[in-house]
Amino acid sequence: MLALTSIVALLAAAAEPARPAPPTTVAPVVATAAAKTAAKPRPDEVVCKREAVLGSRMKQRTCLTQADWDVRKTDARADIEKVQTNIPIK
Repeated sequence: MLALTSIVALLAAAAEPARPAPPTTVAPVVATAAAKTAAKPRPDEVVCKREAVLGSRMKQRTCLTQADWDVRKTDARADIEKVQTNIPIK
């Protein structure tokens, strides 16, 4: 009789719906944006990055000032936007 009671209790516990996990807290976006701007080096500081070389598995080390990296980034973005908006007329 004791075994039958244990089996019924186990089946009843298994039949209960699972409770959802409590929501996790999310860090505010403002804090992460402030951390990104604080980590950016000064414009005259030299920053070295490893860049992929087309046709090779080896990466090349390129050292430029932060201002030069920013110029490269804005130029690359402008080139991409120009190519995407240049639609030929038929």
